[in-house]
Amino acid sequence: MTSKTPSQLDESICRVTDAMIACGVLASRDYQVSMPSTNSVALEWLGEQRGDSDATATLLSQTPRLVIAESQTAGRGRRGRAWQAQGDGLAFSLVLADCHPLLSIAVGVAVAEAIEHVAGPVRCGLKWPNDVAMGGTKVAGTLIERIDLPSAADGYPQPMSVIGIGLNVGSSPRLDGAQATSVCEASGKWVTRTEVLEELLPAVMRNAVMCESDPGELLQSFRERCVLTGEVIGCTIDGHIVQGRCEGIDDRGELQVWTEAGMRVCRSGEVSRVRIS
Repeated sequence: MTSKTPSQLDESICRVTDAMIACGVLASRDYQVSMPSTNSVALEWLGEQRGDSDATATLLSQTPRLVIAESQTAGRGRRGRAWQAQGDGLAFSLVLADCHPLLSIAVGVAVAEAIEHVAGPVRCGLKWPNDVAMGGTKVAGTLIERIDLPSAADGYPQPMSVIGIGLNVGSSPRLDGAQATSVCEASGKWVTRTEVLEELLPAVMRNAVMCESDPGELLQSFRERCVLTGEVIGCTIDGHIVQGRCEGIDDRGELQVWTEAGMRVCRSGEVSRVRIS
């Protein structure tokens, strides 16, 4: 499959997202042919409201907000890595009120579940903290950013989350030289990006609510798909590079690593497998 730079908006995505707005799943949408980064556009929109509590109330009435591009030319992954998407992939950001500590876990599970639903029978793996894989190869990545707005009511800051998702649907462009796959390539099925988006958006919002209502189910769903469990990994903990055996995630969604000094917890940052010679 080959991808091409689009010149107009996809009517099927317009129809699906219009329907979501009509039924209240989404409150607003910003859909453009091209954006440098959907997360940057979403953060800019939020930043315009930072100095005014009255504006915060208006903004909350416009969330959940979808920011989506046919072509993303300078998408941002973790540690400044690029994620470009065009033609037959999905690049979008979802703006939600609140930013729960388990949100990254919830979003990863949502992406995996949505792919499994539309392309089944397949099984996705999750690589903590933000990668989704099919057949051991990356198919999607997420980037969650937080911004605090002036409160609309109680005097406390209003946390907002910008959930960026890049997902290869039809083909798999190279990502900074890293190996990648797509939903269609890995499943051997023809799946449209509109089908994936229609399943994924409600899944993300449903799982975001479950961070409070049923965190145990989210954690279990992640654990069942965690590709690092049992592997020897390297990560950074308290500013030091640490190697050890991954023991999965704890109840806070943090990565547990069994080292020579005992159990350590990795709370953020890059994680890589270590080859044992």
